[in-house]
Amino acid sequence: MLCNFRIYLVAVRFYQLCKRIYLPTHAKNQLLRAASSIGNNVGEGYGRIGARDKRRFYRIALGSVRECQTIFMQEEITDYVTEK
Repeated sequence: MLCNFRIYLVAVRFYQLCKRIYLPTHAKNQLLRAASSIGNNVGEGYGRIGARDKRRFYRIALGSVRECQTIFMQEEITDYVTEK
């Protein structure tokens, strides 16, 4: 079941934490789109039957992780995710 898939739960939590980060509007919008894409693609990949199809969605999710990393670097955020 998807709620037992750890990477999915981490992706959802990551998105929730990204919502708390203060950024300029354009960067915040892009970050939230990329962060939500991680969980969305992990979830969709999990539901696929074929290994090739699963990998495709997991690769897209990884690309979204890299996009978030790039936004953090561009905005000089060194403490990526903090609890407040």
